Amino acid sequence: MTAFSFGAETQDIDASTPWIAASDDNLILLQTSLQKLNIPITAADSNGLTFVHSAASYGSLETLRWLLSQDRINVNAMDSDGDTPLHHCDDVESARILIEEGHCDFTKENNEMKTARYIKEEEMKALINHEDSSDDDIESLRDLVNYLKKTENENKEISMEQ
Repeated sequence: MTAFSFGAETQDIDASTPWIAASDDNLILLQTSLQKLNIPITAADSNGLTFVHSAASYGSLETLRWLLSQDRINVNAMDSDGDTPLHHCDDVESARILIEEGHCDFTKENNEMKTARYIKEEEMKALINHEDSSDDDIESLRDLVNYLKKTENENKEISMEQ
């Protein structure tokens, strides 16, 4: 493990650090750990999760935008379940960045032949039926599902016009 002085605190850098940094939207730590550990920006963990998956999962918008600006980044990278970063999104803004800025394939299906919209609809239904679910979580997923539906419909209209 490498110790790195990070401002006033010392940050330990180990093999998990880049994924945690991507999830936490800690771009400086992500960049530093990639350099210190000599890990490529395209690396995936043992489950196939990339840094884009991690950033998208936790709404790490600054990190997500930076990752998408890097060469060789695969915005449609699939983890061991066939899920793309879009399948891992839980908020509209991360999905919007992946689709509108990263040009991800929002129709891509995972190993179970489910799109991100389908997965998020299932998650939303499960939350609605779970008594301990927060209204904010349900609303966030509802907004995401509506955004994905709207995007699909707009894409169908464009395809029909051509």
